[in-house]
Amino acid sequence: MIRATLRLGTRNARVSRPVVQAVEPDNEAPGLRINGRATSRNVTFRILFDGKIETFISTLDDLIQCLQAAEGTLNSVSEEHKR
Repeated sequence: MIRATLRLGTRNARVSRPVVQAVEPDNEAPGLRINGRATSRNVTFRILFDGKIETFISTLDDLIQCLQAAEGTLNSVSEEHKR
């Protein structure tokens, strides 16, 4: 079993919660479990995988890209809303 924890700092809970919701997988591959949690200042994902390390690394890379896109979009929307 391969395990990883990803933690990303956020401005506040108004950003954390939607980020977790945006990147939660609709369907997980066999042997893969991803659990996301939002707090007031960060999001944490625990990933468990029972498979090849190459596939695990690709999954982590995909998750990180999705997290960056989701946070960037939410920050942009938040800035636009302030104007």
